[in-house]
Amino acid sequence: MPSFKSNIDLEQNQLLNAVLENQPDMPQNPVEGQLYYNSGKHTAYLWTGSFWTAWGEYSAGQTQQTMQYLLSILNPSIKSAMVFVRLFETQTVVRIDSHFSGGDTVAFNIKNRDSVNDSGITLTDEPILAVHDGTETTTFVNSALSAGNWLYFELFQKDGEILPKEEEPAAEAGGGESAAAPADTGFLGLLSITITCVTG
Repeated sequence: MPSFKSNIDLEQNQLLNAVLENQPDMPQNPVEGQLYYNSGKHTAYLWTGSFWTAWGEYSAGQTQQTMQYLLSILNPSIKSAMVFVRLFETQTVVRIDSHFSGGDTVAFNIKNRDSVNDSGITLTDEPILAVHDGTETTTFVNSALSAGNWLYFELFQKDGEILPKEEEPAAEAGGGESAAAPADTGFLGLLSITITCVTG
């Protein structure tokens, strides 16, 4: 395959029948303005110099600013439920991308919390599914995020039930042996989540 080490000037001629680079995941070490087509998500992405944004879905110009929050969890399990970002501006969720490197499908929720201890409101009406090819979640029942709120990650089991938080074993009445702690059941692989929001 020919390789070009310098810019190519088409002198205002059209680039006909061109196809973007097809990859199942984002290219490494991108430069500002680089494009690629995600073959698993069937979506083109543009590198802004700070993050990959879905090309043509919305503009980061005018009065809106695009913001992204990234979360990577190795071998997600019952210990993975967590608050992972505090919001300093009021924003609207426009996209959630997720990918799991293992063979399982990982179901999870993202919640919007008023405080760390609040039970929170789930952003989507159904759990988000992360698979090897990636997934897009573009329908939100609660996409408005207020400044000062927290985003909370919550993992589901394969049967759709929420994985319980790990608790200290409780002693039996009469000073008997402690009850066994819940098993740390999880998924082998890397779970990657990107939440894209706009402000303004």
